[in-house]
Amino acid sequence: MKRTLNAITYLAVILSLLFGMPFAMDAEASGATFRTTAGVNLRAEANTNAAVVRTVNVDTDVTMLSHNPSGWSRVQIGDSVGFIRSDFLRLTNNGMFSTTAGVNVRERASTDSGVVRTVNVGADIEVVEHNPAGWSRVRVGDAVGYVRSDFLKFSSVSGETIPETGSEAPPPADSTVIATMWTTGNVNFRSEGSASANIISTLSRGTSVEVLENQSNGWSRVRHGGTVGFVSSNLISESAPTSGSATTLRTRGSVNLRASASASSSLIRLLARGTSVEVLENQSNGWSRVRHDGREGFIRSDLLTDGEVSGTTTLRTNGSVNFRTEPSANSTRIDLLSPRTSVEVIAQNANGWSRVRHNGREGFIRSDLLSVEGGGGVGSVELLTWQQVRSLIPMRTDMRVVDVRTGITFNLRAFSLGGHADVEPPTRADTDAIFRSRNGVWAWSPRPVWVTIGNRTFAAALNGMPHAGSTISGNGMNGHLCLHFAGTVTRSQSYQRALRAAVQEAFDARPR
Repeated sequence: MKRTLNAITYLAVILSLLFGMPFAMDAEASGATFRTTAGVNLRAEANTNAAVVRTVNVDTDVTMLSHNPSGWSRVQIGDSVGFIRSDFLRLTNNGMFSTTAGVNVRERASTDSGVVRTVNVGADIEVVEHNPAGWSRVRVGDAVGYVRSDFLKFSSVSGETIPETGSEAPPPADSTVIATMWTTGNVNFRSEGSASANIISTLSRGTSVEVLENQSNGWSRVRHGGTVGFVSSNLISESAPTSGSATTLRTRGSVNLRASASASSSLIRLLARGTSVEVLENQSNGWSRVRHDGREGFIRSDLLTDGEVSGTTTLRTNGSVNFRTEPSANSTRIDLLSPRTSVEVIAQNANGWSRVRHNGREGFIRSDLLSVEGGGGVGSVELLTWQQVRSLIPMRTDMRVVDVRTGITFNLRAFSLGGHADVEPPTRADTDAIFRSRNGVWAWSPRPVWVTIGNRTFAAALNGMPHAGSTISGNGMNGHLCLHFAGTVTRSQSYQRALRAAVQEAFDARPR
């Protein structure tokens, strides 16, 4: 029997060499696990026109056979082998990647941040946190920083090289460029023709794209930097925009309109979620010069979107509050609202009043009499350090949380308090809400949130990558998240700065 097994193994190796296929044990031996970041099609070949082998759900583990960072990866799922677009696959544990070009390792996930180290093409890099559609956190020797994921190829497997997107021979019939156009403003470059699809990157105003197809649903399939994706058709033009032209975008959440391009500059007004603004200029420092109601100012570019922003911001009254016809204490009172009454905030004005809707009527309420949960009074969103707020965190009791940029609310429950709060969503509905607030992508990048404990609300930052252990089963999340407050300390200075910036953003966006 032993002689027979040896003969079978020998025959398998010979067949592998003869037909140029990788020996299956190589992929199994890597020990690395990739997981889908969305519902995707496993296809027979590396293009969108190929036959669908099977449909794969989000968070499905796959075995990587060959990896192409800017195109398609050959994977195995159960008994099925096929191709999935690489930007829908993330590594769930540390793994060795190699660079496909000479790249800079940067302090933060931005081309504007400082360079920690320059790495040559073909260099081996340990990826600590993998984000397929953006930047990955990496370790090179004793240096830790960020590298664009499309310059990293997974190197812990052997096998054939998958061709780059668009370089297959012959090229797909639908890869013909029908026009070169330019973005008219800050435009989201998405994986599918939908405002809810994953964002591959945000293209700045005046970026040229190759148009491959104009679809009837208002989206154009385009190519940019070798990557194929989708942009809204009404946000691209046949001519490059002039310095005086503008496009209209909407605020992702409650957003500060400031006098200059700095988080420390004076506040002109607080705009409610879904407010339309004219974008006059996208600056290289991450801010956009905009116009709203005839007033020019600055908004952080990542707080604007070309997609639909449903609904309005919902706040509650801090005690008994007068609901008036005009933004003045001398105007006619429509109604006297009881404490913790919910109202829809349409706009928040610089004069300290908010235009709101209640029971089908529109009117005005003083902005300092509104807060996330009500009852907080003036400055109801507090900025406290972790040392100050730690004793207030309830263990295994629900805390209400609002994602500041989207207004989406959910519950979190703490089970451990160390240098921060280890938290998890108590139900699957809470997990789904968190996932929606992050545009359908789990990532380490922190988000500004408001956390309500009792009758007090605090500015905080929530990371969005489930990891390590958990205590709640059946909530749709394998692992837990980390909740940080002001003054948090981490091993990575760049991540610590990102956390503190998110906490400050949450505090700056508080209702006033």
